[in-house]
Amino acid sequence: MPHALIVEDDPNSLSGLSAILDADGFSVDTAATLAEAKRALTRFIPDVVLIDLNLPDGKGLDLLPSLPVQPPDGTVPVIVMTGNATVESAIEGLRHGIWDYLLKPISIPRLRSLLARIPRPFELSEEVLSLKAMLRHLGRFGPMVGRSPLIQNIYDAIERLALGESPVLVVGEIGTGKETVARAIHHCSRRRKAPFVAFDCRQAESRPSSSLLFGQERSALPMSALSDGRATGAFERATGGTLFLDEITQLPLEQQRLLVEALENRTFRRVGGSHDIPTDFRLIVATSDDVQRAVAEGRLHEALYRLIDTYMVPMPPLRERLEDVELLAHYFVEQLNAREGTQKRLAPAAIRAFSDYEWPGNVQELRESIEIAYRHSDGVIDSLDVPENGSGSKRVIRPGTVEISVGMPLEEVEEMLIRATLDAVGGTRHRAASMLGISPKTLYNKLQKMKLA
Repeated sequence: MPHALIVEDDPNSLSGLSAILDADGFSVDTAATLAEAKRALTRFIPDVVLIDLNLPDGKGLDLLPSLPVQPPDGTVPVIVMTGNATVESAIEGLRHGIWDYLLKPISIPRLRSLLARIPRPFELSEEVLSLKAMLRHLGRFGPMVGRSPLIQNIYDAIERLALGESPVLVVGEIGTGKETVARAIHHCSRRRKAPFVAFDCRQAESRPSSSLLFGQERSALPMSALSDGRATGAFERATGGTLFLDEITQLPLEQQRLLVEALENRTFRRVGGSHDIPTDFRLIVATSDDVQRAVAEGRLHEALYRLIDTYMVPMPPLRERLEDVELLAHYFVEQLNAREGTQKRLAPAAIRAFSDYEWPGNVQELRESIEIAYRHSDGVIDSLDVPENGSGSKRVIRPGTVEISVGMPLEEVEEMLIRATLDAVGGTRHRAASMLGISPKTLYNKLQKMKLA
């Protein structure tokens, strides 16, 4: 749904314009002064601005420098409303880059004609659609990385959810990137200019969660309180933006109940406070739990579950999208190079080797393994340390080697050796046969048996 900002100090005109835009499919934010309009622009990026030329605290055109740059053409359409249009004001407006004028009293057909030409968020130009398709093909989507079919489905879900305001539930194993999904939704939404506040509900195990979420008044603070007399909670820090609650089932049920009340009433109170404070954030929660089991076991408030279950994003484990491992690995090395000012790189053979590992710790394990290998390498990263399955010991993923254990069937050992040799020579069968000490025909027969011929 496209979003409009109406800046008008006459209440009747403001109400009438809001009704027209609402009927034409716009969500509407309003302001009566320049100051209010500037505050609104810190919370949302509008698709169109309707502004009175004369306002109590200045000229409507004074708002133009505060407007954000908005793709695809770099400008937000501005319609100036005035009861006193002159050549001078028209020239001044054009110099500032306004889109059009409306004379008061407003002609409703003329207004609707202008609104019909405002690009909707889903009516992007072919150029922008082409650019988005190219970026997806390259495996980049906001803060997310990957181009597998499974992750492309996640991108589709993020695009849809970014247009709304409803709470979102992200589910998946630990380390799959649930917070990254939340950040991507925020990044694609109109709230992207405002804060993204992440809160790990596991903090509640060691610290009182009420004040961390809701804040705390002076009367409830210890002597070491902040100088302004209160502690700010996550709810207030996320004003205008997005609040992400990770591992929601770890939040005490009483705090979950208060969260439900805050969402339903659009207000909350600080700990020790007596005044209601408006809420203005979009809620995204995540869990690695089975949510229905958590509800049945009393770890997730049923009312909260009903609020967050409407829109769910299931994050796939990395083992189900191993084709993304190489892209992710290069991305993490790029980040480390940018941070450290180096130019290290991954050896191609190493990428082939660790792309076969199932990564039980998911993207988080891959990132941590890359960081460790990065610190212990010179110019080229040629191996990664990963834990043995079911143990705390480590094994090294290194190209050019095959790891076998006593008792492994000879047929399985042979298959592993053939696969590793083909990887090492880039798939050249004659060279692989020579290294294995067999004829190309024998290798071909074995590959047929392995269903690789």
